[in-house]
Amino acid sequence: MTTDKPKWWQSWIVYALIGLLLTLGPYVGGYFLLGPSESLALSPITFREYEYETLRIAFGPLGWAEAKLRGERVVISNRNEFLECPLPGDIDDYEPGW
Repeated sequence: MTTDKPKWWQSWIVYALIGLLLTLGPYVGGYFLLGPSESLALSPITFREYEYETLRIAFGPLGWAEAKLRGERVVISNRNEFLECPLPGDIDDYEPGW
């Protein structure tokens, strides 16, 4: 006789997939909501500006993915309190090519 009891690792896979879905939604939503996109009319460049450097670093992988999927250059920066334009170290530039 055999039982159809699931293996111990099968339940962990299900828990991991549920956890991934629960964290991926807010992560992608935060990328679009916390850094609204601004683009120039004549250039295929999308600018996203975040309030803090931590957000710029955390959402960097999604900036890379957006550049690859949309085929546009994506520039991510964080606001500088003292200057109107960001410093060169505060800018991440992602190209569309694979």
